[in-house]
Amino acid sequence: MKLCKLKLKNLNSFRDEIELDFEKPPLDDASLVAITGPTGAGKSTLLDAICVALYGKTPRLSGNDNQHPKNLVSHGESEASAEIEFLVNNTRYLATWSIKRRNETNKINVKLYDSDENLLISDRRRKSPNSSERPVDEEVKSLLGLDYDAFKRSVMLAQGEFAAFLKADKEVRRGILEATADIYDYDKLKGKLNETVNSVKEVYEDINRDLERFGDLSQESVIEEKAKLDSLRKEVNKLGKEHENIKKEKAQETQRKEYYQELQESEKHLGELNEQETDMTDLKQELKRANQANQLLPEKQSFDNAKAEHKKAAQSLQENESQLTEETQRQEKLQKDWEKKENDYTETLGSVYI
Repeated sequence: MKLCKLKLKNLNSFRDEIELDFEKPPLDDASLVAITGPTGAGKSTLLDAICVALYGKTPRLSGNDNQHPKNLVSHGESEASAEIEFLVNNTRYLATWSIKRRNETNKINVKLYDSDENLLISDRRRKSPNSSERPVDEEVKSLLGLDYDAFKRSVMLAQGEFAAFLKADKEVRRGILEATADIYDYDKLKGKLNETVNSVKEVYEDINRDLERFGDLSQESVIEEKAKLDSLRKEVNKLGKEHENIKKEKAQETQRKEYYQELQESEKHLGELNEQETDMTDLKQELKRANQANQLLPEKQSFDNAKAEHKKAAQSLQENESQLTEETQRQEKLQKDWEKKENDYTETLGSVYI
């Protein structure tokens, strides 16, 4: 963890907003910084501001009532804030703590940002049972590898608490020092080195066991074994060539099989084309007959028209013949009537003269 910038306002004796930038002169080149001043000047308040921004409490104010962090607020002020910008594993983070006092209530806000990505990581003071989001202090613990108690016993030793660090259990002090000095990587390297050593040791033991199987070797035995090795190598080369030949033959056989499949598909396609050709021939003949019929269509229409006119003329002739017959019958009847009347007139005229 590297401190980059500290801002605070209305915390104890610091009523105006102040900013300490550890990345600008004169603090950027300082390998060691001492905070000095008379009692009440605000030395511990600077440390309180760092602690409250990260964990929401300080070694001096970590409880309720008179021990509540709200008592950091300068006398007579209703608002206060603390911000700490820090660097962990080449990533910049910003932790903020602020309080607004209204009557008897205190509204406290805490936030943790990923400054590089401008991303809010958490704004919770406490863990909620209905949410998986962790509060700010737990996120800080995950980043630093130190919870609040470890942080105040190592990084932020309050007045009179150095003895508590010295009296802590061996494992507790070891964990604090490892987290503070960031020597976890050395433990990882140590573990990998042990794995490598064990692996080499196993190989060494395997080789020794192999050598023990040979026993005492003479020069003649070595020459004989070399001859066997050369023979085996030649055999391996021979088998390798045979393997390559088999691979080539297999590839050729696979290619022949593909060609045969393509030939079968081509023959099948040719058969389909022949069937289509037969169908096309039948269609062409039907088309030819249709064209011939189409050419005779005008003559057929003329024949149909003539037939219809002949039928109409025949009907008209039949109607005229019927009328002629009726007229003939009517004329005959009139002739008969006229002859009868003429006979009657003649008879009547004869009787008058007599």
